[in-house]
Amino acid sequence: MKSTPEGRSLLVIGHPGHELRVYGWIGQARPIVCILTDGSGSDGTPRLDKTLEILHESGAEIGPLCGELSDREIYEKILRHEYDPFDILCERLARLITARDIDLVVSDAIEGYNPVHDLCEALVRTGVGIARNANDADSNENADKKSNGTPRSIRHYTIPLMNDPRPATGSMEAEHHAIELTPLRFKQKLEAMRSYAASAGGILQEEVGDAFHNFGEQAFAREYLFAAAAPGQEPERRFSRQKPFYETYGEQKVAAGRYQSVIRFREHVLPIVNHLRKKVSDTRADAQG
Repeated sequence: MKSTPEGRSLLVIGHPGHELRVYGWIGQARPIVCILTDGSGSDGTPRLDKTLEILHESGAEIGPLCGELSDREIYEKILRHEYDPFDILCERLARLITARDIDLVVSDAIEGYNPVHDLCEALVRTGVGIARNANDADSNENADKKSNGTPRSIRHYTIPLMNDPRPATGSMEAEHHAIELTPLRFKQKLEAMRSYAASAGGILQEEVGDAFHNFGEQAFAREYLFAAAAPGQEPERRFSRQKPFYETYGEQKVAAGRYQSVIRFREHVLPIVNHLRKKVSDTRADAQG
């Protein structure tokens, strides 16, 4: 098992509150942090201020993307098949990665729980791919290399938000990096999780309670960054065989009269993911041509 990777870091999360899963790592790495939405959910109440307070206290830098979209706005863009906002987001991330010489990018993981979480990984995957292609083009044109004589690499890792935060039994060491929290930092993390959940209430409070119940508090004493899947092994591929949770949840809400529409993987999310994937291949072709 390896320790946390070195280098200048960027954390990209879909909703405020996700930073709590890597509370210890944030204090160590002090990354730039970008947040896609304001976390306002279905009730329209943002929870961005609490997250910004935690990030400032941990020494993180707030990035240029910080809660610009409400949850309702991003869900509407997904339902309407609007590609432009997602193009802009990943291009802004790519420019940030390049301009700040980011070596390590950490994002939400695709789990099928929430479409914004899943698109967060896809957006970061695209931004990293575009930045890598730009670096390759610069290296080819200018032979611009680091002092150790090798081109700068950009690594992408993900964090689970709903699943067990620990590696599956038998997983390979090279697939993740571990961050061991001191007893004090672990205590502070648990306090922050409980305080945040209590102030947010609603579904977030239920999710934190479920996480402690399902995995136990000790599961959060060590944090893991999981290497993003290689091309051809993307986690969203499993949703061609099984319906993601957010579809079932959306169907229940529509039936109850709470939602007007259901966000579906094949109809709404996959086309955006495929569009973003094409952006990477297009920039790769430009870099090589």
